[in-house]
Amino acid sequence: MTQQTIVLVGGTGHLGTLIGHAVLDRPDVRLRVLVRPGSRQKVADLEKRGVQVVEGALGPEFRAALDSLCQGASTVISAVQGGPEVIIDGQMHLLRAARDAGVNRFIPSDYSLDLFKVKPGHIPTSEMRRQFALAADAERGKVEVVHVLNGGFLDRGVLFGFIRVIDVEKQTAYVWGDGKQPMDWTTYADTARYTAEVAVDERPVPRVFSVAGDVLDFEGLVRAYELGSGKKLRVERLGSLEDLDARIEHLKKANPADFLSYLPLMYYRSILNGEGKLDELMNDRYPSIKPTTVREYVVGERL
Repeated sequence: MTQQTIVLVGGTGHLGTLIGHAVLDRPDVRLRVLVRPGSRQKVADLEKRGVQVVEGALGPEFRAALDSLCQGASTVISAVQGGPEVIIDGQMHLLRAARDAGVNRFIPSDYSLDLFKVKPGHIPTSEMRRQFALAADAERGKVEVVHVLNGGFLDRGVLFGFIRVIDVEKQTAYVWGDGKQPMDWTTYADTARYTAEVAVDERPVPRVFSVAGDVLDFEGLVRAYELGSGKKLRVERLGSLEDLDARIEHLKKANPADFLSYLPLMYYRSILNGEGKLDELMNDRYPSIKPTTVREYVVGERL
């Protein structure tokens, strides 16, 4: 195997940092990261491991930096976060630089439910990523664009926080509808490991690459938590899925600018109604990864 150069943008964030270290754990791989001017200290741990740092940002005024960043790279990984100006416009600047430099593969910052199946308007952040995917397909040239999807994040800040399926402090689990829909959950660390494997894989990779650490319905999720924690949860049934639709609309109309009051419910709706369910899981492509289950995560985090 020849030594590959992998590019990472968004390496100062939580997932991006994990992706960076996962790439560096691979043999015969060099990592190059893009860092905003003045933010170099945020990648100090990566730089200690020999990472090459390029200063710049995802804008047309930084085209020379993006060209230098992508030169000689086999894969570009994006883990950026932000609004349309970053997810659509910024990533398109990056993709064009990758295409013009002859990069083989581009992994955009998706890491989510199946955003291609979520109903338009149901999750605005998925909408942006779909728009990028359409624009990328039109301008990618010979670059293989691979969308890494992992379902919801199996994390104390997401499943047990942002979406709040289970409130650990209140020892309560919340559900709308019958809860029978299987749900996909994957840790940040496992998502990073799978992303690194996709990045260095010299074989063609499907356009949508889906993985999950665990697949459970609501009852299975509650059971996994109880087995892992040794605690008994109270279950609170909040109404039907139609009631959930009504609750989201009420919150949107009451204060449209309070995005975070209804976005978590939007994600949970797309999980519970099955529209964000990942199709064919591809965990088996990289059997060296043994992803963390919900029960294992609860035990490890002492939830």
